[in-house]
Amino acid sequence: MEVIVGLILLLCILFGVGYIYRRRIYKDVDRLEAWKIQIMNRSIIDELSKVKELKMVGQAEELFDQWRNEWDEIITTQLPEVEELLFDAEDHSDKYRFKKARNVLGHIEKVLTTVDENIDKIIEEINELVSSEEKNKVESEEIKQQVKKVKKTLLAHSYQFGKAHGKLEEKLAEVSEVLKQFDSETEEGNYLAAREILLKVKKELEHLQVKTNDIPKLLTECNITLPNLLNELEEGYKEMVGNGYYLEHIQVEIEIDKINKQIEGYRKQLENAEIDDVAESLQAIQESIDTIYDLLEKEVESNQFVKQAKETINHKLIELSEQNIATIEETNLVKQSYQLSNTELDRQKQIEKQLSQIVKKFEHINQNLQNDHVAHSIIKDELGEIDKQISQLLDDHNEYRDMLQTLRKDELQARESLNNLKRVLLEASRAVHQSNIPGLPVDFVELIDKARIEVQKVTLKLDEIPLNMIVVNQLLEDAVQTVESLKQYADEIIEQVTLVEKVIQYGNRYRSRNSQLATKFREAEELFRNYEYRKSLEAAAAALEQIEPGSLSKIQEIINEQKLK
Repeated sequence: MEVIVGLILLLCILFGVGYIYRRRIYKDVDRLEAWKIQIMNRSIIDELSKVKELKMVGQAEELFDQWRNEWDEIITTQLPEVEELLFDAEDHSDKYRFKKARNVLGHIEKVLTTVDENIDKIIEEINELVSSEEKNKVESEEIKQQVKKVKKTLLAHSYQFGKAHGKLEEKLAEVSEVLKQFDSETEEGNYLAAREILLKVKKELEHLQVKTNDIPKLLTECNITLPNLLNELEEGYKEMVGNGYYLEHIQVEIEIDKINKQIEGYRKQLENAEIDDVAESLQAIQESIDTIYDLLEKEVESNQFVKQAKETINHKLIELSEQNIATIEETNLVKQSYQLSNTELDRQKQIEKQLSQIVKKFEHINQNLQNDHVAHSIIKDELGEIDKQISQLLDDHNEYRDMLQTLRKDELQARESLNNLKRVLLEASRAVHQSNIPGLPVDFVELIDKARIEVQKVTLKLDEIPLNMIVVNQLLEDAVQTVESLKQYADEIIEQVTLVEKVIQYGNRYRSRNSQLATKFREAEELFRNYEYRKSLEAAAAALEQIEPGSLSKIQEIINEQKLK
């Protein structure tokens, strides 16, 4: 029983699978059938009818027959074969030969694809033939009109083309002959061949038109414009040489001869109706001529500059030489009163040396100008460099002269500073002695002695002849630092002594009642008697602050108020 049920289920499954496969195959058959019908309905006949409107001879007739035969082959052989194959596929499917059915459908797909591609190719070739005929008709008329226009130009303006006229007429005759060949191919129905000929003619005619447009202008350049420019250039060159200009470095005559040979070569090229690169080459020649003109103009401008600059520089050198002589005399005078360093003396020697070199260089330039052996443009650059050197040397000279004049100012300032130091030293000593100070700390006494010694050193150095201001300024700087330190120390001592006395006076109210305070005050008084005023103030203030915090600030305020009164 189970075996029977299994067989029934297996049959059901097989039937279901077969049903699904057959549906898929039928679906593909329907798709390919629709594709076949679509191909049959394509308007090849309509496309072929366009060809019939042309002259049915030659290439047109051959192509028409070829396309019609190909279409007949598709309709009568290939598509009926497809129809039979579709029936075979259905038959295989009905008999459950699914693999064979699939193979047949694959073959049908390839056949239909090939047929579709062939039809597309036929339509494309038909359109190419028809469009070629249409384009040929329009463009041939345009080309013939252009040929007439070129011919008219050559006839009306033959003198403008010179010897190139014959070559251009030959080219035009060749174009006309090719046009006749085009007409012949068209009459014979060979529209595609005629199209190729027409495109070739069109290109050649374009080249011919360019030549007829450019050759007259280029010949004018070669025969008139450039020769005239060269003649003017040569005349200007000879005139400048006659006026004394040195122009050998420009090589004008060599350049003119070279350009004339180039122009002759381009003229022959134009006479053969060849214009390749001629326009660019003539433009390059024009630029070369312009460059020579620029060089000659530069020499004229340089000549004017040299005339003016020569006088200006000569005046500057005379003035600088006179100033240098005066500075030498001033240096000798200053050396009697002041001691100059080797560096400062070397600066003066260097200025003299540079001035001598510049003068020699300027004299050499003048000699070259008299002998006419150097171009003015080169002289201009050399004079410009000399002018820069003179300006720099003048700055160096003025700086050195200012240094000499500064020495006297430095001496006066040093003497004034020395007097101020003596006054500050005296005032500091007087203030300390007038403050009823019991005695002076040892380091303060040593600082007073040091300050007096350093001030004395500055005094003695200022009395020396010649005076060395570098050493004076160094000693003066040391003395200023020492005296300032002394003044600050003196002010601190006076303030400390005053504050100690006030603190002890203020704290005496607690002294009898506080033994610890009394002891601390005695220690502070002992330090005071030993002239250790800072330590004395620190001890007394610390003891009082323990009894009455803020008392030191209060005492300080009282002292400040008394000073203001």
